[in-house]
Amino acid sequence: MTEERKPRCRPLPPAFVAQMADTAPETSRAELLDRLDRALASLPQAERMAVVAAHGYAGGAVGAAMELDVDNEEADALARSGLQLLRAALAGLDDD
Repeated sequence: MTEERKPRCRPLPPAFVAQMADTAPETSRAELLDRLDRALASLPQAERMAVVAAHGYAGGAVGAAMELDVDNEEADALARSGLQLLRAALAGLDDD
């Protein structure tokens, strides 16, 4: 039986933050980072790790699989699910 790994805390890459900034130019960088942090924090742990590894660090399904220690197919599904949840969380923050 494997012991559950604790997530590694890493800053978001500048390219990921810049990409988000391009979608909301009227939002300040600090506010954007706060919204992104809150949205990521609302995701289940596996989806959050998959999204950050696959999209934030551009590792794709392989990067997510390595981070989560699962097969590529499962990692890809978690990343896609996490991305949908992240979009919904960010939209919910827009409504606040």
